[in-house]
Amino acid sequence: MQPRPLRRHTAWQAWMGTILLLALVSIILVACGSPPRIVVEPERQDLGEQPPAPIHLTYTVRNEGGSPLEIQRVSTSCGCTKARVEKTTLAPGESTPLYVVLDPTEDNLTGELLRVVYVRSNDPDNPEVAVEFRVTIRGEE
Repeated sequence: MQPRPLRRHTAWQAWMGTILLLALVSIILVACGSPPRIVVEPERQDLGEQPPAPIHLTYTVRNEGGSPLEIQRVSTSCGCTKARVEKTTLAPGESTPLYVVLDPTEDNLTGELLRVVYVRSNDPDNPEVAVEFRVTIRGEE
């Protein structure tokens, strides 16, 4: 009994293997090479006239980039406004709620108010996003 001869790859098989390998490497490089990109929606909210009571808002923070987004800090323009995110690390395509509470009774606030929430992240093109809301707090009647 004689040993079977080794099969030789044809040039076509080698060429196809190279093409498939290059395609796989390209996909990996594109996915890993794309930086994170933060998007917060809505950018602005007008709440109209409200009574002097706590106001709860929800925004959506989304990573539209190709690598993980790290939310490093959330801050507000006023001590009467608190904000927090549910998650601080977002995979590509993932989102998390941004919860905001304005308590106008804390400082006896009335009249027209503009408040800003700042979200700092590792997005190299837009490291800090600002979203705002406007409200008119009625005086006590």
